[in-house]
Amino acid sequence: MTRNESRHHVTGSPLQALASPPPVFDQDEVSALFLEKYGLQAELRPLVSERDQNFHAVSSDGSQFVIKIANSAEPKVITDFQIQALLHVEKAGSRAAVPRIVRALDGSVAIEINDSGAAHVCRVVTYLPGIPVDRVKPSARLAENLGMSLAQLDIALSGFEHAGDHQVLLWDMQRAADLRPLLDYILERELRERVAACLLDFETRVSPELGSLRSQVIHNDVNGGNVLAGDDGETIRGIIDFGDMLRAPLIIDVAIAAAYLRIGSGDPLRLIMPFVAGYHSVTPLENAELELLFDLVRTRLAATIAILRWRLATRGESDAYSLASAESERSAEHFLAALDATTRNDFSLRVRQACGLAGDRN
Repeated sequence: MTRNESRHHVTGSPLQALASPPPVFDQDEVSALFLEKYGLQAELRPLVSERDQNFHAVSSDGSQFVIKIANSAEPKVITDFQIQALLHVEKAGSRAAVPRIVRALDGSVAIEINDSGAAHVCRVVTYLPGIPVDRVKPSARLAENLGMSLAQLDIALSGFEHAGDHQVLLWDMQRAADLRPLLDYILERELRERVAACLLDFETRVSPELGSLRSQVIHNDVNGGNVLAGDDGETIRGIIDFGDMLRAPLIIDVAIAAAYLRIGSGDPLRLIMPFVAGYHSVTPLENAELELLFDLVRTRLAATIAILRWRLATRGESDAYSLASAESERSAEHFLAALDATTRNDFSLRVRQACGLAGDRN
């Protein structure tokens, strides 16, 4: 891991990247291409994606894959960054299961397909079986296992460097202050003010400290749809979807995952505490990181609300991703209110106690 002493960015607008419509290739065309380039005949089923076009492919021998066609607005260096990261994790022998890159018949890790003059990079990865965590009844044991799995993945990603690891991304929490223009899309005054308060806390309390924290390439989107549980509902089978990866402070990966451990009622920290404890048991968290965790969790919730509201307004109610994300937005609103009902000090104290660090804030 390195300290986040300097920032470099791939050029491009994060709003433009998300606003750009995903590719719309004919399913039969993709199936024929899969057979030609990979030598596999398969049945395809579309998968919902925020900005790409994805298919679940089941070949004639029962093998399963995911075909991912990148948005033409995504720079090729970013696509290669995602591919090389998976190769790096595979080489590192991570205990955290992740998809593996499938090479084409000619040995290449990706192919290029064109549509109306626009070039799209297409890659194929193995399909990981499992139950998405957001469909499993949450438990403290599941949360603890998730924390340990994420820490193992971050260990595998440590030391990985790539020209694309500073991509400009709307979901980059280091850039949360840039989300202020999206507040206009939140029509309810009380909610808009709550989200605005989160962004202000980020600007004043968090942003000045980020440069001093340990930093590396992180997954950046460990939500319930990107984590697969076993049949017992408690073990973690794998972590998928590396499309939002970037270089950032390590604690941001922890905060993002924690922001999706939402309780509908009762103690809002019931799952966050065992999750952070699980992570800490593999990779001990530093005091400076734990001090920022409360505000970083709130920042991710604020980002979820603002971005999904903006996307709904710009794409319309027929947008498949917006429809799929509607419940996430609603639960983020409720969970943010629940966290705001607690205090920063209480949050920090209880998380420290869960990690066995009670009273130690030096």
